[in-house]
Amino acid sequence: MGSMSLSLRKIGRRSAVLSLFAGCARKPKGNPYAGRWEGKLSNAISSLMLQFDFLERGNEQLELRASARDLFLASHPIADWSIEGTNIRFSLPLLEGSKRFEGFFSGPTFDVESKTTQEKLHVRQLGRVPQLPYQEDADGNLTPTNRSVRAKVQLFGSSPLLRHFHADLLAKLGIATVKPGTEGAGILAVEDVPLPEPAPGIPFAMILSPSRERIAELVKYPCPIFVMLGEADDRFTKLERGARQVAFELREALTKQGRKPDSFQIRLAPQSDRTLRVKGFGQEYPRLSPQYTDHFRIFFSSDTISGKP
Repeated sequence: MGSMSLSLRKIGRRSAVLSLFAGCARKPKGNPYAGRWEGKLSNAISSLMLQFDFLERGNEQLELRASARDLFLASHPIADWSIEGTNIRFSLPLLEGSKRFEGFFSGPTFDVESKTTQEKLHVRQLGRVPQLPYQEDADGNLTPTNRSVRAKVQLFGSSPLLRHFHADLLAKLGIATVKPGTEGAGILAVEDVPLPEPAPGIPFAMILSPSRERIAELVKYPCPIFVMLGEADDRFTKLERGARQVAFELREALTKQGRKPDSFQIRLAPQSDRTLRVKGFGQEYPRLSPQYTDHFRIFFSSDTISGKP
């Protein structure tokens, strides 16, 4: 319990034979559970697709990772899980709090349920795990492998889910994530958290969901700035123009500092809360704005970005 890996000796022989026979045409030889699994998580309100990867490691071990864009999971490790015979259980890490699921395997499928929330998940085995376009070190920093590294960035935030999700997003854009304090690296605050002191050596600053009170702090950064605000952020509901008023005040403050319009980008995520997700598709499973990744891509395609490693 509480382990990311599982000894093959704990897998029931009958379950292993059934699963291997069912998936032998698509799966590599080895552990019968190894590979990608996909299924739909559903409740009475909404549903979404999840992917699970059982990765074979050394010493007959498995590692379990989950992917779900709308839940801010991107090949995220699941630490609390186990398989005993045909029974499986795991705790799915979510921003709103982890949820425990329990169920059983039946050949190339498994079904689990959260007894506390009445949510169900039916998953089927697909085949090999696609190779990720980056390498991950022991500290969770990612380095792109399928393209040249365009820039380096330090991540700040209290949530491992948010940090890892954005590291994955940036790596696919050719941006490497590095440890805080790395010289020549930009900064990305994935939550409204304290930031490093503004310094000429920081090539760019990206701040997600800052509070209105932090405008004076943000304008002190001399580098290109990217700010994204949620249009439905509950902290701005009492303002006459909501998040748009905060965006306007930030733009005005930057202009008064003599900043040129092409040196900063301020984006509004439509209908999104402070997590930058839209709740109109179901309160349990909010969705990211469809253009979420595009905002990052546009910023890094700008000529003002000079964060070359």
